[in-house]
Amino acid sequence: MIIYCDCLTIGACAKAIQLCWRNLFSREKVVKIQVLDPLPDRGWSAFLRIIMRCLGFRVEEAEFFAGSLRMADGQVVFPTALSKSGDLAFRAAERALARSRFLARLNHKWGRNVIFKYISRSIQMPGLQVALRFMGAEALRQTNRTKEGFLIAQRHFALDSDLLRALSPGLKVYFYRSWLYQCSGATFISSDSYEFLKQKRACVLFLLLFLKLREMKWSLEALMRRGSKVQASFNISEPRLPSLLVLQEDDLSLDRSYRTQPHWFFPEDGKPPFRTLVLQTSSLEGLPVDNEALKAQGIVPLSKKDLYILSRRFWSSYPVQQRLRRDFWKCAVRSILGPSGEVRVLFEVARLLYTAKVLAGFCEQSHVRAFMTCENYMVEADAVQLIAKSLHITTLSYQYSNAGKAGPVMKTAADIMLTFSPLYHRLWIGDGIRPGRFTDIGYVFDASFGHVRRRARGHRRLLEKAGAQFVICYFDESVLRDKYGLISDKDHCAEILALLQVVLEDPSVGLVVKTQFRSNSPQNFAEITALLAAAKATGRYLELVYGTHRNIVFPAEAALSADIAIGHAVGATAALEAALAGVRSILLNPYGMKGENDTLYAQADIVYPSMMAALGAIRSFRSGTPEYVRLGDWSPIIGHFDPFRDGCAGHRMRALLEQVVMREGTEPLDLQHQPWEKDDQ
Repeated sequence: MIIYCDCLTIGACAKAIQLCWRNLFSREKVVKIQVLDPLPDRGWSAFLRIIMRCLGFRVEEAEFFAGSLRMADGQVVFPTALSKSGDLAFRAAERALARSRFLARLNHKWGRNVIFKYISRSIQMPGLQVALRFMGAEALRQTNRTKEGFLIAQRHFALDSDLLRALSPGLKVYFYRSWLYQCSGATFISSDSYEFLKQKRACVLFLLLFLKLREMKWSLEALMRRGSKVQASFNISEPRLPSLLVLQEDDLSLDRSYRTQPHWFFPEDGKPPFRTLVLQTSSLEGLPVDNEALKAQGIVPLSKKDLYILSRRFWSSYPVQQRLRRDFWKCAVRSILGPSGEVRVLFEVARLLYTAKVLAGFCEQSHVRAFMTCENYMVEADAVQLIAKSLHITTLSYQYSNAGKAGPVMKTAADIMLTFSPLYHRLWIGDGIRPGRFTDIGYVFDASFGHVRRRARGHRRLLEKAGAQFVICYFDESVLRDKYGLISDKDHCAEILALLQVVLEDPSVGLVVKTQFRSNSPQNFAEITALLAAAKATGRYLELVYGTHRNIVFPAEAALSADIAIGHAVGATAALEAALAGVRSILLNPYGMKGENDTLYAQADIVYPSMMAALGAIRSFRSGTPEYVRLGDWSPIIGHFDPFRDGCAGHRMRALLEQVVMREGTEPLDLQHQPWEKDDQ
């Protein structure tokens, strides 16, 4: 018999003792408890293990990595859990509305299924961590061929037991409750600082207290400083331009040769006839911002403090704000007096309503005519959906990645969804949530390809000067440093080491590396240090990196300096960008992942099961082997991903934004594409 346990807590140990109490002191064999979460070195953990050993249990950490652990059907645990967590979140949200007439009425009142969508979004991320543990335990049972197995897991507040047990059909699942939400030295589930608070009866009142104290602090700071430059630019006596409100998702800059925001704005096109308000959503420090250059183009960065101060400055009793305020207090009262099972959901809904109330005051007085984002998981994205109809705001969302599936965190009820091509429409339709309409504009960043070609040619010249005749470009993907990730440090390093070895063995090969984040740079891994130094010494190794957190170098810049690019089937956006830039591109799929686009990929010679297989194919291609003449060639299928391929997606987006923001009242939109000419840069 073996017992799997999500984490080592007093509650979990008590449940294990309860399961085996009948023969606690008469067992001949020690009962093994495998803990899924990392076992901490803290004293209380060691104390618990000593107690359990005295009672006949052997406690040990289960050694696995979710990116290499496979289910019985051969699927890897991580992508399977990711898919299942989205389905679980939708089912749990459906049950929450079915059980609560109050929440159902609220969802119907505000329309677009936004309340339902937001509830499911709030469940998916913690639900993913739960699914990883349940499915990880099931995969371990199958791997170990255990006939009788048990899983002891913390009771998850938002997911019913039958939904969770379906994740581990081969295990007998027992639940325990714990006042300690943080488990086994891990912070995976309790990633939200509000998580423990959400389960308490007075959670909405505590939320209101926290928000009001923060707002008082901001008000005092504004009073002492007599406003800010941002607030001064909103002088009510000045003529007011119509405004576009966007969420900050990248660094702010007018340099279109890097992945910055607003990426649809090109200085050569002139200043837009509207103001662009960019709301900061992250506390991560970004690149320095040239506020004067942005201001000259009508772009105004806003912090959440600025947003609140400005909304208070122009406070009104607009009807939509009154309705939001009333519904917020209904949530507060019901969280105290209503069913306990609704408390956590009511907290999330109250947070959404309060955010919408603040945004309503700001949008009304700032002449906001349109709102756009690509990060649909942010609370502001759903909050604007609540007030959009009342304030005559057109909402837009846009696709930025080569997505294979859209769960609750990606779904949107925006009026207009801007997509690469019709291939992706199906992803955003389902579970009662869909955009009002789709408009295809092509790959959203392709207008920047012409702006990176000069640097790419410079990179190529440097590599050729050192003797490189054939250059390989490498893109990483989703490297995570805990056991519940998809791609481990070890796998990441193994792929880079294989490439470095080729550079050292073949003096005609050059290598360009472009990682997704700075933290994944090869120079940050000690295992690579020796070979990396040797590769650099040849002059045929180049790493492209720029930015503070995300590496905002476009994959196209790296690809255009190479003969072939190697990316990953998971994500696959960097590899797609390379192909759209006209460079051969390969996808690695060592995890056997299955996706919606597999049938398309099979029509071209682009998917390989490992780095070694890909390098072998490249050697055959270079030697002229006929079977590999189409290696990395996306031409048979590229039209499905982007039917335009003219470098004008950003211009189409701007043209649409001008039409949306500048139209009067309910004037209909003309969504026909503009006849842009391809940039010959």
